[in-house]
Amino acid sequence: MNNLRKTFLSSLSLLLILALVISLTLPTVANVKAMELANNESIETAKDIESITGTDEIVQSENSNSAYNTVVENELSTVKVPNKLEEPIQLTDTESPSESLGISLPSEHTDAEAIKTDNGTIVYDNSESSVALAVQPTDEGVKSLIKIKDATAPKEYKFEIDLPEGSKLITSADYLGEEYDTKEVFIVNSENIITSLFSPAWAKDADGSDIPTYYKVEGNTLIQVVDYNENNVFPIVGDPNWVKIGKCSAALAWFIGSNLFAAAKIIKVKKYINALGGFRESAKLLAGAATWEEKLKIGGSAFAGLAAEISGVAALAVCKK
Repeated sequence: MNNLRKTFLSSLSLLLILALVISLTLPTVANVKAMELANNESIETAKDIESITGTDEIVQSENSNSAYNTVVENELSTVKVPNKLEEPIQLTDTESPSESLGISLPSEHTDAEAIKTDNGTIVYDNSESSVALAVQPTDEGVKSLIKIKDATAPKEYKFEIDLPEGSKLITSADYLGEEYDTKEVFIVNSENIITSLFSPAWAKDADGSDIPTYYKVEGNTLIQVVDYNENNVFPIVGDPNWVKIGKCSAALAWFIGSNLFAAAKIIKVKKYINALGGFRESAKLLAGAATWEEKLKIGGSAFAGLAAEISGVAALAVCKK
């Protein structure tokens, strides 16, 4: 009888140990599968995004810490991309840290943590959301990308901007005037000078077709509206592309924002900026030629006109180098 009892207790102990092992193992297996699924989703999202954006503009960095997945330093700013989506992208001005700002991604659409691909795209994705988000640091700033997976996704995406004191978010239509609207969105300081900008909104579907899209501004919130329909091929990709103002850009920004020049002259400059495709493109042309004479030969008549209008402005001398 005693032997039988011992055998029973021994068997019971083994069963309890086995149950404990199983209970500890199953969640681990489930977690591994969940992680594999998340990685697969992120890899697929990165492929969809990079097939449209390419990877040439991505700046990679090995720098990271517990809070940030990636830390990229360039000539104009330091870009810190968070591990968790609820934290903003931190953008620190290299020369003026007080001009730093934050960009919060539309976190209501996914709660995934960051996964960085070999090409440097940082992806936030999960299988339960109709939207995935990604970040690509660049030499000029940072791209905040949206991947719309299917027609159940929203058409509006809100990016909360944590602005420096005294700064504001303003559309180019409000800043330059409706007639000279470049479709960009500017961040201007307390002196009404552009310090950084978001390039014109764009969106493409899986076939590479352009999708109607535009920005709205509500206080410190940048909203990208993507007006897709049932005829579009999913996924759809778009992005607010934040660009820090460089030296030539700053000089041009000062010219149109300082109110020190005749209204007729500023109107002409606004006209040329619009014709050249926007403030960012105009500044890049100014910075792209080796000499002032060369600047007059590139960009067609609009650029020649812009160069002629601002050629006597001392602040723009830096662009002649």
